[in-house]
Amino acid sequence: MHNGRLFTLVGGIFGLIGLVLLGVTIALAVSTASFLASAQRTDGTVVELTARTSTTRTQDGYTRRSTTWFPTVEFTVDGRQYSFHSSTGSNPPAYTKGEAVPVAYDPDNPSDARIASFWSAFLAPLITGGLGLVFTPVGTILFLRGRRLAQR
Repeated sequence: MHNGRLFTLVGGIFGLIGLVLLGVTIALAVSTASFLASAQRTDGTVVELTARTSTTRTQDGYTRRSTTWFPTVEFTVDGRQYSFHSSTGSNPPAYTKGEAVPVAYDPDNPSDARIASFWSAFLAPLITGGLGLVFTPVGTILFLRGRRLAQR
């Protein structure tokens, strides 16, 4: 395959992936901002930290294990207790058992709740946005370079 065509193909794929990631970023950010705008706030307590361990194999054949800690939070609305497992985990744990955390919940469905911190709310859009901001210009540069090489 001619170098120009290869650059054009790879650049097009990278650019398309970047644009999709930026679209996902916008959707996630709008959804999160909409939820937070309509959510009620209260305080919750971290009642448990759940460990999830993943195993990967390095290039030199060693096994690497990493553990991520996900908090379980309880809170009370109108005398009724609710709990949820956060979808955002970290290592080391971002919270300790017994720690008070801000909670945002849907007033029509208090079981739909999240930790109301910037990182918990916007980590996913930040990751997809960062990747989109890398893939899109790299793809565009490769695509344009491939087009120039193909024209020669």
